[in-house]
Amino acid sequence: MTENEIRRIDTLGISNLEKADVIRRRQEDMLERLKSNAWFRRLRGHLQRCTANRCGNKRCVEVYAVADWRRRQQLIPAAYRLFKNAAGPIFEVKVVRGEWQRRAGDLLDVNIPAIKQMNKRALDSVDIPNLPGLIAVGTFKALIGKSFEPHWVCQIHQIVAGTDRSGLTRAFSIKRRKGKSDSTTLVDEVKDLAKAISLVLRADVQGWYHPVPPDDHPLTPTEAQREEFYRWLLSLSYGGRIIRYGCDRYLNPLDKKPR
Repeated sequence: MTENEIRRIDTLGISNLEKADVIRRRQEDMLERLKSNAWFRRLRGHLQRCTANRCGNKRCVEVYAVADWRRRQQLIPAAYRLFKNAAGPIFEVKVVRGEWQRRAGDLLDVNIPAIKQMNKRALDSVDIPNLPGLIAVGTFKALIGKSFEPHWVCQIHQIVAGTDRSGLTRAFSIKRRKGKSDSTTLVDEVKDLAKAISLVLRADVQGWYHPVPPDDHPLTPTEAQREEFYRWLLSLSYGGRIIRYGCDRYLNPLDKKPR
């Protein structure tokens, strides 16, 4: 991480961003869990050279904990600038669908492009109340749920601006006849923008907090679950979990024709 990036993060006053030693331990855990993977062994030397200030591989992959952390250092200030210049209120949106769930051992089967397309269709349907345009930045996440047995809860977690709460609620409404009962949508107005962006862009392996009722005791991922999570990340292209709408890869707003 460069000095300019450190200064930008410090200026935003983000208190929930992990320190370098936390990321280093996460990287070491990943190296340990994947040491028996034949394909991964070819990347291991590059990963061991990956540090907070230097990339160990010319082509990053999604499993690199340090690379993901560095990417967040770059995205957080860019997203903050994007939403600070947006019109209207800003919302944090969490979307979970029962049909996206996967049993332990089946995480590789999740279809991220199809879920992203569903998210795009929902955002396309949002009524925009006299505001310049809808923008969204987020992450596709896989979290450990615990309703009956441990399983993977797949979630879209994003920041959205350019509409009101009712527009987002309608766009992501659940058709009970078709959707499973364990589908949820949570729309909350953002109070601390920098903190919310940092949380949205964090996507390491974690237990799932069920919003209704609030879950105070999410599961701690086991070694086997962490290994499955890392194997899943190893199959993804770098940046494959990032969600953008109404902005380019550098999080500059796109000039879109009004609908």
